[in-house]
Amino acid sequence: MRVFFAIEFEEEIKERLYSLQQEIKKYCSGGNFSHKENFHLTLRFIGEQNPGQVEKLRRALRTAAAGTPCFQLQIDRLGAFSKGNKKIIWTGLEENSELQKLYCRLEAVLEREGYPGEGRSYSPHITLVRETRPAENAPGIDKIQFDKSAVKVSSISLMESKRVNDMLTYTAIDKAGLQGY
Repeated sequence: MRVFFAIEFEEEIKERLYSLQQEIKKYCSGGNFSHKENFHLTLRFIGEQNPGQVEKLRRALRTAAAGTPCFQLQIDRLGAFSKGNKKIIWTGLEENSELQKLYCRLEAVLEREGYPGEGRSYSPHITLVRETRPAENAPGIDKIQFDKSAVKVSSISLMESKRVNDMLTYTAIDKAGLQGY
């Protein structure tokens, strides 16, 4: 089973991200647009795991969440990663020390469970579209206006990624509440 750790969003935030994504479509020539149900913030991608490994990850989830207080994130900008002649368009987050602490705590717990560190800095973002090109004569994505959104983080999830009817689907297989939840 293919798994990762994530922060899931309430429906209101998914709706806002979806509306933003619809605006972005006007500026793009095709692309692989994330499904609204799949919007999330990845904390750490793990990959293929057997059932025994998944149990270790469930324990790591609970340990990382324990003692971590609830906090808020602020979605505040659009950005893009270049991948060849195509782009990945994402929303970025205002720098947040609580998110960074949670990420570091999860990394430390995973290392104790035998999962090596990622070896790169954490760059939190929410992917909106993959493999896109700007539409002909379209202005840059920096011209797209959107309202900043506050996101309450009260839990973290261990997610499974799989294809269902040829659609990529993310499903929470376990969830741990943060302190104050």
